[in-house]
Amino acid sequence: MSNILNYSKKISLVFLGFLFAFIILELCVRILFSVLPDQYLPSYGIYQSTDPVVGPKLIPESRGIWNKEGFSKVEINSKGWNDFERQYNKPQDVVRVAIVGDSFIEALQVPKTDSVASKLESWLDVNCKYKMDDIRYEVLSFGASGWGTTQMHLAINNEIIQYDPDFVIMAFFPGNDLKNNIYELELNSNRPYFKIENGSLIQSSFPTINNSFKRSVYTFLRDNFLMIQLIREPIVNIFWEFSREEKIKESNSEGKSNYSDRLELIDRGTWGNDLDNEFVEYSWNLFELILLKTKEDLNDKNIEFITLVVSRGEVVDNRKNEVEQWAIKNNYSNIFYPEDRVENFGKKNDIPVIAISRMMTDLNWDLSKEIAYFHGFGHNLGGGHWNKNGHNLTSSIIGEKICGLRK
Repeated sequence: MSNILNYSKKISLVFLGFLFAFIILELCVRILFSVLPDQYLPSYGIYQSTDPVVGPKLIPESRGIWNKEGFSKVEINSKGWNDFERQYNKPQDVVRVAIVGDSFIEALQVPKTDSVASKLESWLDVNCKYKMDDIRYEVLSFGASGWGTTQMHLAINNEIIQYDPDFVIMAFFPGNDLKNNIYELELNSNRPYFKIENGSLIQSSFPTINNSFKRSVYTFLRDNFLMIQLIREPIVNIFWEFSREEKIKESNSEGKSNYSDRLELIDRGTWGNDLDNEFVEYSWNLFELILLKTKEDLNDKNIEFITLVVSRGEVVDNRKNEVEQWAIKNNYSNIFYPEDRVENFGKKNDIPVIAISRMMTDLNWDLSKEIAYFHGFGHNLGGGHWNKNGHNLTSSIIGEKICGLRK
């Protein structure tokens, strides 16, 4: 019995030692963060939870630092969006624009005042007043990293319309939005998915909510301790990659084509390649059906629907000869294929489309001017998300479109 008691005491002392060391480290981290200059602060405090309708979405009223790409002090509003606080009721003197998308619209990489939504609101107030217009504009931002058009559509129908917008802009990023819509490529059960059945769009799955005790403990620790926040991402990524690899093996064992082959097919399909492939054409058809359904739902509420095709840095942030050589090297059929396809679809279905890539290349393919980078930050210009230049130019292009539609 005495041996058991001694063993228990040793275990308790070891546990208390770890707990004491953890508390000391936590205090040191908090003190360090309070004195470090902003640019040296690591990313922390910004996470998603699983919403029962749209899946991953930012945690309401969370606060943190984003320093992975660009820099911003992030304050999420009470509804879970990286936007200023908004009310559902729209004042009579307000024209309201809602813009929904993935991480380009979420815009964690820049201060909130430099995001496309904030810049668009300012641009419209200055440049889009007609005759004796006694109105002002509000541009509401609804973005979440990793979203596809499925989640955007559900967010519009379940929340965004509650704000009574006059315009809804859905941002389509060709780089990954087609992939995000398909479970066989995402392999993430925390998201909703649509599928095409007998020519119609139906919801095939809903987000899986994890309410386990383990999840509750993890959430509590993550939300209350900076030490956990600093080490969580690599640990979560390891578990996610392990789970994903298991799902890829399971998917491949079902007699389907190789997962990596399908992923490459979708990527090449966004450049106009392999369009005769059934899987590629299905991904485009699924996206277009979601667009059409969104437009029809908003038309019923007398809301103007607009589609924005988001730019890709490899196309717009290089000189023309470099882009052409890069496209030839990769055997890409059409670097503007997403813009062409979405514009043609919009014309057929009365959906206004804003394609910004050609306007960006017009600037950067002019050899008499210095190249303007719209993507990337610091030493990584030309790739990744919009920087201030990208948000600013995109906002003015959208503003001109909305002004034209208001005439």
